[in-house]
Amino acid sequence: MNAGESILTTLPQTSGTSFQSMCRPGSVWLRQAPVTWLASAVAIAAFAFPSLTAALQLDFAAVDAGQWWRLLTGHLTHFGGGHLFWDLLMYVVLGAACERQHPRLYPIALTAMALGISATIALTCQDVTNYRGLSGIDTGLFVWFIANQIRQSLADRDRTFTTFWTAAGVLLLAKLLYEFITGEILFVNAEGFIPLVESHLSGAVFGAIFAGVGFVLDAWPRQERR
Repeated sequence: MNAGESILTTLPQTSGTSFQSMCRPGSVWLRQAPVTWLASAVAIAAFAFPSLTAALQLDFAAVDAGQWWRLLTGHLTHFGGGHLFWDLLMYVVLGAACERQHPRLYPIALTAMALGISATIALTCQDVTNYRGLSGIDTGLFVWFIANQIRQSLADRDRTFTTFWTAAGVLLLAKLLYEFITGEILFVNAEGFIPLVESHLSGAVFGAIFAGVGFVLDAWPRQERR
């Protein structure tokens, strides 16, 4: 057993989102997380073709001129290879997990996160002229994912993994609090661009909202069957 396998075997087995099940052949990933893969493909294409980046990035002047799609597509553009790699790595893992857990809710959540983060930046960062990156959405998906894991661990009465995922949630909150107080982003090599704390905070709020919506949707059928 190599190091990667040993890590996978220690992670919790949750309904439809276990890391081991996510490592099945790529065809399963494509069928069960089509929105995540489509968005990832657009992000890679945008990076490969600078003209496409210019057409998709969140340029607020262009939005004011009627190019409203940039409020959505701006998150799929990036400032460099490193920026794209780390943002996309997190997005593929977290997006696939959340999409498989809530396939119908996921596109709605993704759209709401993108629009909400864009609106937050427009309202709170009025000196910012353009924005790129998935980091805000990644933060939202991370909150949603952790909430799912905590809920499932509690349902399974698994104290070990309840503690594990709760600790992960606390560390995320500590990271967001640090960023809010200092105005600095942790774990990001921000060469060539200025990272925005506001995007992470906004993403976290939307992630918490959709974690709650997902909980209600999961509980609703059980209540009807009683």
